[in-house]
Amino acid sequence: MTSISQMAFTSNSQDSDSFSSHPKQETVVLEDSQKSKQVFEEAKKTVVLEDSQKSKQVLEEAKETVLDPCTVFHPISKGFIDLSGLSSFGNENKPMPWNSRGYDSGKNYTIGICSNPFKKHHDNLNEIQDNVNATNIGAFYVDPVTNKYVSIGEFSTEPKFRGRKLTLTYENGSYCDAQDSKTGNRLRKATILTFTCDREMSARAVISYIGNFNDCSYFFEVKSHHACPTAAKANNLAAVWIFLLIFCAALLVYLSGGLLYRQMKLNKTTRIGKV
Repeated sequence: MTSISQMAFTSNSQDSDSFSSHPKQETVVLEDSQKSKQVFEEAKKTVVLEDSQKSKQVLEEAKETVLDPCTVFHPISKGFIDLSGLSSFGNENKPMPWNSRGYDSGKNYTIGICSNPFKKHHDNLNEIQDNVNATNIGAFYVDPVTNKYVSIGEFSTEPKFRGRKLTLTYENGSYCDAQDSKTGNRLRKATILTFTCDREMSARAVISYIGNFNDCSYFFEVKSHHACPTAAKANNLAAVWIFLLIFCAALLVYLSGGLLYRQMKLNKTTRIGKV
């Protein structure tokens, strides 16, 4: 009888222990989930903070690497390419038009690289076809029928690499005799200049007409040593400061030497007088 009661008591105590252990397990699981949520939130805040710091760093680097107009870095060699010598930027802001003969098109094209090729003012309404802003024109030809200037694109100062080829794209020229198949709007003329490095050329550049598509898109090749990668422009201001520091140091040495010489001469004269 005693053994049976002991067994019953033992089984009851085990059941009670097992029953009482469940709340502890639930408490542990709840605490673990809360800790995991807390860890996740802290990790998320850390990631956001790191991303914001990285974005700030990227912005700072972007500010430091702002390029001058008509310049670009080669994406592979990281060489610096400066086309401003072919534009008004390298001509004391005076227009620098380039001519190219379109033999199969029967037109003569005038092109400005990164700038407007017009040497004088032109009236938009009476002289420019489709009333295009004359000051923004980057390339044009003269229509033999209307005798008006036909814009084949507004100039851009941002050369870009398309693959391994350096290009300059002019858009929003005069209207074409074609329409957009989706919108039905009339298309505007555009031009693509491709640049080829030629270090052996004696001339600044040679522009060759390649062709056009539906008298709406025009393509030219520009060969020039200006299209060759070089080292980036040095900071001339730093060189000036270095020169000034060297000059000041030399002047200080000269003055100090003069004062020392005078003092030595004065001491020698004083000694002779005493003798």
